[in-house]
Amino acid sequence: MLVLQILALKLEDNEAAEQYCAEIGRPDAYMKLLDMYLDPQNGKEPMFKAAVRLLHNHGESLDPLQVLETLSPDMPLQLTSDTILRMFRARIHHHRQGQIVHNLSHAIDVDDTRLARIEERSRHVQINDESLCDSCQAHLGTKLFAMYPDDAVVCYKCFHHQGESTSVTGHDFRRDVLFKPGWLVTRINEFR
Repeated sequence: MLVLQILALKLEDNEAAEQYCAEIGRPDAYMKLLDMYLDPQNGKEPMFKAAVRLLHNHGESLDPLQVLETLSPDMPLQLTSDTILRMFRARIHHHRQGQIVHNLSHAIDVDDTRLARIEERSRHVQINDESLCDSCQAHLGTKLFAMYPDDAVVCYKCFHHQGESTSVTGHDFRRDVLFKPGWLVTRINEFR
């Protein structure tokens, strides 16, 4: 930061000092420069106008609370009040934008989940008198039945015995999810 000190304090080239901060790309560079302006050491007077210019040009990238802690009690408030207010507004704006993006992405994800669930629930299977339970091989005919996400069809007795999470084909849907949960199978009459 010796170069920054030379540019800011010895040469008093504010523009070059800010340019140097931008070039080195360190997030704390502007705060270091602000510290140098407000407390230049060696008996020099604080450079309030340079500090205000820095805050005006790059304040949105700085933490407003850290800036407030850094400001000297001797600094005239009217010099910085507009700039600090703009910094707080920008910080609040960015925070709210982040909340909006988060909520929109959550809403889209929920919509995708609902759509997947609706698609899953709208799957149909055709059962006739010759349809067999994939587990016990009993004729399904008019019996209650269930269909797993891997399309295995079982009588209700086998479904009750197997449970919702494990298919007769060996898939464990708690561990190995094929589809979104919440399937619903409706009976289709083959004599339409």
